[in-house]
Amino acid sequence: MDIFTSLDNESCRKALEKAGSSRVAFVYHLKIKDPNDYQKWLNESENSFSGKRLYRVKADPVAREGMLVDEILIDEFSSLKEGIDFMSTFGDALEQVCSEYAILAIKPEPSIIFHFVKCISWFIRLFKGTTDKGTPTANWSAENIAVWPDEKQMEVARTQDIDAPLFVYNLNKYKPVADYRNSTESVKKISGKDAYNRYSKIAGFELLRRGAYPVYGGHPLFLFGSRKDSMLADRWDHFIFVRYPQRRNLLATIESDEFRKGEVHRDAGLERVAIFMAKQPNKAN
Repeated sequence: MDIFTSLDNESCRKALEKAGSSRVAFVYHLKIKDPNDYQKWLNESENSFSGKRLYRVKADPVAREGMLVDEILIDEFSSLKEGIDFMSTFGDALEQVCSEYAILAIKPEPSIIFHFVKCISWFIRLFKGTTDKGTPTANWSAENIAVWPDEKQMEVARTQDIDAPLFVYNLNKYKPVADYRNSTESVKKISGKDAYNRYSKIAGFELLRRGAYPVYGGHPLFLFGSRKDSMLADRWDHFIFVRYPQRRNLLATIESDEFRKGEVHRDAGLERVAIFMAKQPNKAN
């Protein structure tokens, strides 16, 4: 993944060509300083240059590794040219309404994958579904916060509306070789990505039976407009955006015994993550 301080058209084009993709998506990480002008920017920029604004969410009010994000947007374009034309037209105005912003370009995974997973979730819920009720306990915490939400994130997450839909942003960096040294697992030498896939199979079932599933994702290509010391300025491998019908579904999932069986594989496979929890903005916003 390449890192640019500004939108370098030629370098971006080469990165996209190397990835073998025509489509590109921009994932915006925004710290907003002028809400009124930002709303105006949203209205004027939406679905411009044949792009589609797929998601807009408000991040939980807590920093991750010193990075505080107000909103996350995802725009998708059918070509890099459209994306660059969009930024040439609206980029300066966006910079003016934000105190900080970082834009991650990804090669989107085929949309049919997410439609397929949604269908699978429907069938699993039909035959193996579960309904979470009440207030989940607050016992779960992680020692390795490099690859899990930290204690402050979980504290803030539990104070939000647990009945409202939740979006979880995951940006993963895998270890070249999985590290099971701190576990009782006896496994052959595998890649970090393979270890994470083992975690995904276990955790994924717990998500699907609750109606939660990834709604978007892709391969990170380049990052621009970011501070050099930003947590996002790293070599990332995969972006995953997951929707839960209710926030309580996530809280219940991580407290479940089945989910805990998969934690060792996530710890073994991931080097670090950038993770944010978010909700849909109020209609008035």
